[in-house]
Amino acid sequence: MDDRTLSLLEGITQLGESATARMIAAACPMPQATAYRRLSELETLGVVERSGRGFRIGGRLYRLLASGLNTETLISTVSPAAAALAEATGEVCFAARLVDIRVEIFLTESPRAATGVSVVPPLGNRPASICSAAKAILAHLPPGLRSEILAASAKYFHQLPARRPEDLDADLIGVQETGIAYCIGDEDPDCASIAAPVKLSGGYGQLCLGLSGPRSRITEKLRGELASELRYHVERLEASGKLNF
Repeated sequence: MDDRTLSLLEGITQLGESATARMIAAACPMPQATAYRRLSELETLGVVERSGRGFRIGGRLYRLLASGLNTETLISTVSPAAAALAEATGEVCFAARLVDIRVEIFLTESPRAATGVSVVPPLGNRPASICSAAKAILAHLPPGLRSEILAASAKYFHQLPARRPEDLDADLIGVQETGIAYCIGDEDPDCASIAAPVKLSGGYGQLCLGLSGPRSRITEKLRGELASELRYHVERLEASGKLNF
């Protein structure tokens, strides 16, 4: 992969999903015919994919990025922010990441002076169509990779009820619009969680932070500032520059 190809990928990342070959060529810069030829080659390899009339980063590259992240480094980077969020809200904070074709919780932080019942989500693989952590990440993934994750999750969590695709699509659109994913009693009728996508290396779809607790308490706190508190701590973490690996 040469510098011009890397410039194309950087151009797509900067311009977003509406980036056409002409826009990408102008941003790089390079002749439009050259940009289109190289984009077509990258599309064949699964590194980029079409999004309407434009191009976006493809599922193969997302999976390569996910496999290259060191978990210990990520934990040491995210843990202080997760602990601060747990203290600010009084709820268990979790962090989840994309790993190949699954979403995994890799970190939990509990408030030091917790009152009442706490809900600590299990580490590891999460049900993609239900869990707030999974939805926060899926909302920003290429459709092809999203479908792979959902199919793998449906086999692994076959005991959970299937969701209608249109309902999940509505959830993911909501995440894109509001920056918050919800799981209110869907996985466990007595538990609830919310999660927010976090930019990692300048893009979404790799990482999220969330909060979990008893359904009644989370629902009550959502009438106040719980979602805003989550967004605030996510924005602080992003602004710190520590996630620009």
